[in-house]
Amino acid sequence: MSSAELIDAANELVPLLRETAREAELARRPLDRVIDAVRDSGLFALMVPKAYGGHEADLDTYFEVTLTLSRADASMGWLISFYIEHNFWMCGYPESFQKEVFAERQFILAPATLNAGGGRATPTEGGYRLDGQWQWGTGIVHADWVLVGAMIDEGDGRVLPNFFALPPEDVEPVDTWYVMGLCGTGSWDIRVDDVFVPADRVVSMVGLMNAAGESTRVHSGELYRTPLIPVLGFAAGLPMLGAAQMALEEYRSQTKAKIAANRTGIGGPERDQGKPAIAARAALSIDAAELMFRDVLADVMAQRNSASFETRSIWLSRLTHAVYMCRDAVRDICSVTGAGGSRLDNPIQRALRDITTGSNHLIFDREVRYADYGRLLLGQPTSRFMV
Repeated sequence: MSSAELIDAANELVPLLRETAREAELARRPLDRVIDAVRDSGLFALMVPKAYGGHEADLDTYFEVTLTLSRADASMGWLISFYIEHNFWMCGYPESFQKEVFAERQFILAPATLNAGGGRATPTEGGYRLDGQWQWGTGIVHADWVLVGAMIDEGDGRVLPNFFALPPEDVEPVDTWYVMGLCGTGSWDIRVDDVFVPADRVVSMVGLMNAAGESTRVHSGELYRTPLIPVLGFAAGLPMLGAAQMALEEYRSQTKAKIAANRTGIGGPERDQGKPAIAARAALSIDAAELMFRDVLADVMAQRNSASFETRSIWLSRLTHAVYMCRDAVRDICSVTGAGGSRLDNPIQRALRDITTGSNHLIFDREVRYADYGRLLLGQPTSRFMV
């Protein structure tokens, strides 16, 4: 599928995602029929190399697809963006495992957890024994493979984080997903009890972050020279932008309907004179956030893994700032919706809950990001936190 075809496929899914957003939220998990529709659309193979039957589309296509889906439902935008991106992760694993994974399928559905402290890996002949429990298993409900992190003692004084790939029969999903936002993602815990993982199903987290491993050796496309963390920033950040844009559009639509229906003369322009200014401020902030996202996208695509550590840190600081601009803008919108905006079937309040939850992702640790950016402005070293 071409880039245009993939974006068209995302647009075709929009009505379904809008229609089922509330149902998925109440179910606290993605709906089977929605996942089946996305499977049929071809979007899950967006980042899979052409050599494995995928579309090998670049970050700009991924950006548009994720944002389109997220405007319809942030939970499904979040889930689908991570499913797509985790196929990109697979390209950093040893080539033998990549060929095994994609031998009979065009894509995989795989949750992945960044917390390498959630489990323990013990070296054994041919691989590792792994056990532990990890939070935030977005995608575990429909998983084909599962990716979890653990530390490995390299034997030279270094203890480094690695990702381990396991088939779903080797893990136990644990339903802990009682949350206020992104409810429809079904991001349950993942439990592993003393499971053997072969060595070729293990990849260095540092290698993935720097796009310095198998992805660049095996695959020639520019996409596979892209470091992991800014891609993760888009995967987690674009659903927040999409939710904010949806909330603004819903506010405009609902307010216009109220104005058209107001034939009583009660509560005219004098009563609401401050609301347009608040809505305008929110709209301008959301516009600015999108411009910042797109500027980072262009820079990532221009530099890839040749970007300096400092540049990568700036990318994440800017994405974090854009996410919080979206959150604050939707808070403003909620302040002028009136009592009807608090109804649980109103998409505006869901957008606020989704953004509040999503902005707490580890990658958007605002205090760390702002402190790092401030140090760079003053010519000081940064914390080297997840870049």
